[in-house]
Amino acid sequence: MEKIGLIISGLGYENGSSIWDVCYVLREIERYNAKVYPFVPKESIERSIPGSRRKDSPVRDFAVEASLMVRREIYYLADADPFGLDAIVVPGGKGVITVLSSIYRDGTEAQVLPAMRKLIAGMFAREKPIGALGYGAALTAFILKSRIQPIITINDDAQVSEIVKSLGADVMKVQPHEVVFDEENKILSTPGTSPQSSLYRASLGIEVLVQKIFDKKK
Repeated sequence: MEKIGLIISGLGYENGSSIWDVCYVLREIERYNAKVYPFVPKESIERSIPGSRRKDSPVRDFAVEASLMVRREIYYLADADPFGLDAIVVPGGKGVITVLSSIYRDGTEAQVLPAMRKLIAGMFAREKPIGALGYGAALTAFILKSRIQPIITINDDAQVSEIVKSLGADVMKVQPHEVVFDEENKILSTPGTSPQSSLYRASLGIEVLVQKIFDKKK
């Protein structure tokens, strides 16, 4: 049975993972009879930075938040083993770049949770498919910035788009139902769901992305 890692950065689009992204991804993975491993951080990147940033950042239980979206056991990112997974999917939602990283706050000088950096880098090194939706693609490109210049799509966030472009990523503007395939780097991306997009069209993009992940594994 295929093992797919699903990265969840909290509950809700504004400060976590998009619920719709997570649900649509789970629905599509189920078609392929694969086993999903939901991974969450133990704490946000801001809580790991000493000083006022840690003091001002709320304490959150990401495992509990994730359990409201997925009906299965939740695992911590620190325990994720890239050698034990066949692919990973990073749903969108602003939490991807505010919980797992400080991209919104620090731009090109942002920090990323070490466990997340290790997982993405490990999957890339093993040439395993990485599926990324919206902000998830931005974080993936940021983590791999010293290795590659990926071809991705994110969403309508111009600020984040400019940040990843400045690091060498080729950011393409596509419709919610479309998917960008970076064949060389095995990165697949689609805009995912957002408050402004059609859920139906975004779901079509997610459907194709997951299909291509399994196609690439044959």
